[in-house]
Amino acid sequence: MNKVALAVAAAIALSVPSFAAKAADMPPPVLHAPPVPYVELGSNWYLRGDFTYRTFDVAGTDGPEDAAGLGIGVGYQFASWLRGDVTLDYQFSSRFSALDAPIVANTKLWSSSLFANGYVDLGTWWGITPYVGAGVGSAYNYLANEGRWNFGWAVMAGAAYNLSPNLAVDFGYRYADLGSAVALNGSLLDVTTHEFKVGFRYKLD
Repeated sequence: MNKVALAVAAAIALSVPSFAAKAADMPPPVLHAPPVPYVELGSNWYLRGDFTYRTFDVAGTDGPEDAAGLGIGVGYQFASWLRGDVTLDYQFSSRFSALDAPIVANTKLWSSSLFANGYVDLGTWWGITPYVGAGVGSAYNYLANEGRWNFGWAVMAGAAYNLSPNLAVDFGYRYADLGSAVALNGSLLDVTTHEFKVGFRYKLD
């Protein structure tokens, strides 16, 4: 019995150096880092472009003729119901008639604005998403060879129809207070507008 035990002990003693040598020759274990989570960049950003038909309320006059305008902007979808954008709008010239008040007769009005806007989307039914919103910014009115920068604000409402997951057509109304314009006699005329917009919003991937 003792001889057997001695034989087993000797075999173990002889195998330990061999196993240690093999272990020393083995490469170190490879540690795999966890996968980096996928982040979809740009998926909440969108571009927009609008065509505007504008009518005016100008204090002290019958108002200039209706005018057309164009707008561009960039926005971000913060949540399924909340988004915001920055828009730049340019209005083509609008003429006051010869029968209008002497302080603006036969003159033209140009106006442009840069607004930061916020919108609340009110849910989607059959691809249509109604919304309400408001904006603030700066407006520039040019009348009678003199321009003037103003604080401006607006409220809006409308609805968008999803043509695809990335493209929507937008129909909207905006009431905007564009500040004042300088008349021929140097007085200030308040300029407010009613605007009807048709445009597109394209969501970036």
